[in-house]
Amino acid sequence: MTQENRRRNIELELEKGEASLKAAGLCLQAALWDDAVSRAYYCALHYAQALLLTLGLEARSHHGVHDLLYLHFVRPGQAPARLSKLLAGLQKYREEADYARAFRFSEQGAREEVANATEIRDFVRVALAEQGWLTS
Repeated sequence: MTQENRRRNIELELEKGEASLKAAGLCLQAALWDDAVSRAYYCALHYAQALLLTLGLEARSHHGVHDLLYLHFVRPGQAPARLSKLLAGLQKYREEADYARAFRFSEQGAREEVANATEIRDFVRVALAEQGWLTS
């Protein structure tokens, strides 16, 4: 992957992440708590993928994103362990929200998970800016 391709792919992940966060906010406004959590997870996933792309890494699965994030950013101390825990929690809750028949998020729970996704987004944006990948 060329540097220009990497930069473009990072931009595309950020666009998808922002769209997912916006959708999560709209779901909160509509009292669609499970859907808000699902979209919050995708925000975090796209931002994590953008961070991985800075190293030329692309995961083959959702769990792979988490594993690569931990291995290449958390373990070497470039990202706080909390980041990995938030992503894992969002992934678990997204699966519950999407697939568990009897599971329902409360408003407070959904708002907390959207805030967690926002925390991941904010961390990644700072990291990308510090590395020169984010100019705006």
